Amino acid sequence: MSDSHTISDVSRVAGIPKDLLRMWERRYGYPKPARDANGDRVYTSEQLDKLVVIRQLVEQGKRPGKLMTLDLPQLKSLRQEPVNELDTDNLIALLKEGNTQSLRGWFQTQLVAHGLRAFIHRIMAPATKVLGEAWANGELEIYEEHLYSELMKSLVRQSLAEHYREDGEPRVMLTTVQGEQHSLGLLMVEALLRIGGAEVIAFGTEMPIRDIRQAALSQKADIIGLSFSCSFKTDDALVMLSGLRQMIDPEIRIWVGGAAFDTSSLMPEGVELLDGLHELERALGNWKRYASGN
Repeated sequence: MSDSHTISDVSRVAGIPKDLLRMWERRYGYPKPARDANGDRVYTSEQLDKLVVIRQLVEQGKRPGKLMTLDLPQLKSLRQEPVNELDTDNLIALLKEGNTQSLRGWFQTQLVAHGLRAFIHRIMAPATKVLGEAWANGELEIYEEHLYSELMKSLVRQSLAEHYREDGEPRVMLTTVQGEQHSLGLLMVEALLRIGGAEVIAFGTEMPIRDIRQAALSQKADIIGLSFSCSFKTDDALVMLSGLRQMIDPEIRIWVGGAAFDTSSLMPEGVELLDGLHELERALGNWKRYASGN
């Protein structure tokens, strides 16, 4: 590996948005890259290796300011290995017992060990799917499903504090259409977008189509993100999306996802179906490459 890396290299390899690297440099004095003949930042391999571990530790809940002064061996010693994976039977049992303290403690341990991004992919997304199916099958009461939802919202919002920014790209507004009340899908999307360096304008659930149009224009959104759960009829969703697409400036992209669709669902022209959270991150990466001209 070369010992000289551009800010684009570091951002891509370390998984840290460029604007966050610059903010850390201003706020904490690290990383403090050299400059090349054109005045562009140049990072060493040692700085890159350290930033990779710092990003992992920040995702595990550590404060970046305290990490910048540590050397690489010290940083590596702080990393926590992920603990047990999702035990769905135990999760349902804890919910039915109303054991909120144990439930929160288990999720908190998982969140700290995995870091927010991996927690969403490996714990939150499968847990949400399993509990949604359990509720649909009558294994859980609605209040038990609500207990899980509120607990997860609290944990993720708290962990997201380090990822809020007002100058990220792209600008993505998130909401659901009228009749779609489920919000955990939106929260997972919001978290992954913020981690990926996007600015997110979250409007909550059940927004009328005309209000979505007005909000997108008012907020100068690059992308409208909509979530449709399995409880929403696919045909109704497609009709709404077709109408919305006709009302929205073609420069504004529309991304949709959720269990209401499968890979065979035929989207209206100009609406992109993202089949899962990994597809969301791929689409975000493609948008950034397109916007930067790469």
